[in-house]
Amino acid sequence: MMIGIEWISDRNSWEALISGTGRSNLLQSWAWGAAKAEIEGWRPRRAVLAAGTLAIAAVQVLERRLGPARLARINRGPLWLAEDLTAEAKSACLAALRRQWRWYRGGALLIAPELAEAEQSLALAQTWRPRAAPLWGSAWIDLRADEATLRKRLNGKWRNMLVNAEKAGLEVAVLEGTTGLDWLLPRYQAMMAEKGFSGIAPPLLAALARHSDSADLPLLTAKSGEEDASAVLICRHGAAATYLIGWNSDAGRRTKANYLLLWRAMLELKDRGCHWFDLGGIDDSLTPGVAAFKRGLGGEEYRLAGEFLSV
Repeated sequence: MMIGIEWISDRNSWEALISGTGRSNLLQSWAWGAAKAEIEGWRPRRAVLAAGTLAIAAVQVLERRLGPARLARINRGPLWLAEDLTAEAKSACLAALRRQWRWYRGGALLIAPELAEAEQSLALAQTWRPRAAPLWGSAWIDLRADEATLRKRLNGKWRNMLVNAEKAGLEVAVLEGTTGLDWLLPRYQAMMAEKGFSGIAPPLLAALARHSDSADLPLLTAKSGEEDASAVLICRHGAAATYLIGWNSDAGRRTKANYLLLWRAMLELKDRGCHWFDLGGIDDSLTPGVAAFKRGLGGEEYRLAGEFLSV
């Protein structure tokens, strides 16, 4: 199967493609590519992969020059335009991308493809070299279900915590875009310093807000009386959205506010016509408590095939 590559420069065309993939991800969104260009100097390039006139996949590539060489990075792409694509079709798309950055053209490609762990052989067949890194795992919530079904899918303990939070008299608000980031970033930076972890860099988050529609970056906050209790930052991309940041104070932990906000975030996305919600990573080694919390939502877990280098 021969695959052609058609490069795209129009944002509306790209976002229509992303919506068509259903379970898209943040790292393949136009806004993420624009933010990486602004803050880190990458050049985003976007393309449709097609067999003749049949579009099969969409991919965003971040590229930069290192002297005479071109380094390309594809993170969680290509996005497949159909759920029932054959292994042959996916392999042909991966091979077409590999040809764009051959060593004799001065190119190198670093790719973490949107392939399930069980499809790892499709990447290895390209003679890509696997990198030693943990496999990315997360879970999808299907927001097309009605509210009663979504609630029924919650783990019993999780549902009980939600009931407690609903009875705590919390005041919930929704902020959007840069307004929400202005509220969150000082608290987020303090949380990273206190807990000793590194999340998405604040300058990159701020750039993401600048390049996103305000409605695509909602921040849900909860107050207990006059005290800030909890916050949840979500980013929408096409028909899907990703949970980016959760923040909690002592008041939030006491009232279980994060349970209420994540539940409300799901309903807010559903009301806005969003079909899929990615919980933003499940890591049993680094954050077992967070992993258990996210599993309580009853989502469909997945693990990806890993990261590979082609030169």
